[in-house]
Amino acid sequence: MARQSNEATTTAVCLSREELRDLCGTPYATKQMEFLILNGIAHYKGLDGRPRVLWATLEGAPDSAVAAAVAVAEWKPNKVA
Repeated sequence: MARQSNEATTTAVCLSREELRDLCGTPYATKQMEFLILNGIAHYKGLDGRPRVLWATLEGAPDSAVAAAVAVAEWKPNKVA
């Protein structure tokens, strides 16, 4: 599922209801939650009871962010014991 290039979706943080329906294959909120849980897709429940999925969850982190995280995780102090 690719993000559409129109102005309405480029500023959105979460998938729209239509995009979530396309992802899950159903318009029903309870079935969408079931699909997201079964497929391990990170989401949260909005105040209206409908599931919310961030675009960042589906698009993933950029390679530079992953490289920076790996560099931080591999850091070791120079202190001699």
